[in-house]
Amino acid sequence: MEKAQKKIDWGKTLETARELLGSVRFMFFETLLALLVAAFRSEVVGAVLFVALISLKLVVCEDILATTLPFLLVSAFLTSCYDSFNTFIVFLPAAPVVVFCVLFHFIVYKKPFLGGESADGIGLVAIAVTLGGIGGFTFMEYARGAFYLFGLGLGLLVAYFLMKSQFSVRYGYDMRERFALVMTLFGTLCTCMVLFGHLRNLFSLPNGAYSYGVSPNNISTMLMFAMPFPMYLGRKHKWKTALVAAFFAGICGTHSRGGFLMGGAELIVCAVLWLKEGKWTKKRVLGIVLAGVATLAVAGAAIWETLFERLLGSSLTEEVRFTMLKEGFLNFADRPLFGTGILDDSIAYGEMNKKGTMTWYHMFIPQVVGSMGALGVFAYTMQALGRYDLVMKSRSPWSVCLGVSYLGLFLMSQVNPGEFCPIPFGLLAVLLFILQERRLSEQTLPIASSFWRGAEKGFYEIERVDGK
Repeated sequence: MEKAQKKIDWGKTLETARELLGSVRFMFFETLLALLVAAFRSEVVGAVLFVALISLKLVVCEDILATTLPFLLVSAFLTSCYDSFNTFIVFLPAAPVVVFCVLFHFIVYKKPFLGGESADGIGLVAIAVTLGGIGGFTFMEYARGAFYLFGLGLGLLVAYFLMKSQFSVRYGYDMRERFALVMTLFGTLCTCMVLFGHLRNLFSLPNGAYSYGVSPNNISTMLMFAMPFPMYLGRKHKWKTALVAAFFAGICGTHSRGGFLMGGAELIVCAVLWLKEGKWTKKRVLGIVLAGVATLAVAGAAIWETLFERLLGSSLTEEVRFTMLKEGFLNFADRPLFGTGILDDSIAYGEMNKKGTMTWYHMFIPQVVGSMGALGVFAYTMQALGRYDLVMKSRSPWSVCLGVSYLGLFLMSQVNPGEFCPIPFGLLAVLLFILQERRLSEQTLPIASSFWRGAEKGFYEIERVDGK
C-alpha cells in the first residue's frame, strides 16, 4: 500500500513565514547582517541581499513595518559608497522585479484609502517643488532631474497616502515600542559604522573615499533621526537611555561640524526632556553626568578636532555655503514668485555635485527661497506649522519623541541637504508624522485583515492609548 502523501498546508506555511520575517528576533538578525556588510565593506553585495529581502517581505508580509528596518539599514551602509552612480546603474535591469513586488504588496494587501492633517502641507510643498523655476528648463533637463523633482514633490504625496493606509491598522504588538526599536537598531548600525572606520584607521586598513569610513553628514543625520528613540525605550529599561549618548558619540566620531553642532543641540533637548519626565531626581542627574563623561572619554579627541580645527579654525567667508547663501537670495530677487527651481545647477555647488544628484544649497532656507521663491516659503511654512500642531496636539512622550526625531533632521537640514534628499530622509520625515496621526486615532484603528493569525480569535489587542 502506498503511503498517503502529506499535503502541504500552504496557508500555515505562509503564516509561519510572516511570523518569522516580522519578528523581533529577525530584526536583530537583519541588523547583524548589516553590521557584517559594513565591517567587511561589502556594500554592493549587501545592497543586493537587502533589496532581495525587502522584495520578499513585500510579497510575503502584510505588515509594511517589516520592511522598514531593512530599508533603513541598507540606506545607512550605502552612504559609504561615494560617487557610485556607475556602480549601481548596472543593476537597473532588475528594477522591474522590485517594482512588481511593491505593486504586489499595495494591491494584494490593500488597505482603505485614508488621508490626514499632513497631506495639506505635503501637497503644498509638492506644488512648490513642481512649479519652482517653471519655464526655465528644457524637457531633457526635466527628464534628467525627474527623480528629485518627483521625489521631493508629488512622490512624497503618493508615498504619504500609501504609507498612511498601511500604518492605519493594528497588529499584535505595540507599534510605538516596535518602531522605537527599529530606529534604535538603525542608530546602532550607524554608530558601529563610525567605530569600524576608526578601527580600520587604527590598523592602517583602507577606508574608501571617507577619512573615517562613513559619509560624515549623512551618518550624522541618520543618528540624529535615531537619537531620541532609546530614550523612549528607556521608560521601561533605563539602561537603553545610554544609547542616546552613544549615538552622539558616533556623531562626534564622524567629525561632521553640522552633526556636532546640531546633534549637540538635539542631545541637550533629549537630556532636558528626560530630566523633566523624571522630575530631576539625583539618579537621573548623575546618569547624565556619567553619560557625558563617558562620551568625552570615547569621543573627546574627535570633539576637540571638530571644535578647534574644523569649526574655529575655518573662516565663514571662505565656506562655499556662504557663497550659496548669497546666491539663494539673489535668485529670489531675480525670480521672487517661483524661484529658479531645484534643477538649477548655476549655484556654486553645481561645479562639485556628483553624477545623479541635484545641486543643493546645503541650507534649508536658501534652498526654499532660491529654488521655490515666495510659493516655496508659503508652502514650507504651512507644512512646518501643521507638523508642529501634530506634535503638540494631545502631547505625550511618544509625540515628543517623534517630534525631537524630526527636529534633528530639521536642524541638520540648515547646514546640509537633509530633507531635500527624498530617500531616505524625506520619506522618513513623512513617516514620522504619519505615526503622529496614528497616535491621535489609535482608539479607532481597525485590526489587520485575516491574512494574519488570530484575527478571528481575539489575538489582537488595542494598543496603548494612555499617552505612554
